[in-house]
Amino acid sequence: MRSFSKLSSTQLATATLLLGSLTLASAAQAAVEVTSDPALYSDKICALHNSFGKDTLVRTSVSIDDLESLQKTVKANAIELESQKRTLSEQTRQIEELKRNSGSSSNSSSKEIDDLKRTVNEQERDLNNLGKQVEELKRNSGSSSSSNNSEISSLKREISDQDRAMDQLKRTVEDLSRKVK
Repeated sequence: MRSFSKLSSTQLATATLLLGSLTLASAAQAAVEVTSDPALYSDKICALHNSFGKDTLVRTSVSIDDLESLQKTVKANAIELESQKRTLSEQTRQIEELKRNSGSSSNSSSKEIDDLKRTVNEQERDLNNLGKQVEELKRNSGSSSSSNNSEISSLKREISDQDRAMDQLKRTVEDLSRKVK
């Protein structure tokens, strides 16, 4: 009879241990709940953190609204950049036309050159502001997706190219101004 009670107590201990393990596992799973509900604008984006080969889900300060705002700003900057490119192309065309017609009317050319210089300076300021905005967006995006970072890098390269083109245009306008005077 003793062996029967030992077997029974061993089974009872094993069942208790198994039940306790299941309770702990379900408590750990309850920390993250997956639903099919739509996300809210104020919801925060989670990131996967790897520490010594162990992945954990961590909260970030980036919300869905932040990401959408960043995306809108990047698009607006891209549109502004395209507008600046068109203006720069038009000014280049005007400067080439001025070079061809430089001997015809010195007074009107001088006025046009002054207008072009003023416009070039305004565009240079606009490009610098766009560059600062892109840098600020890059800093604020923090743990945003890599696609946004690549878009920002692409915009930064375009701004640098525009800045170089603006410097070249500025030098051309100054050279033309010296020739007219």
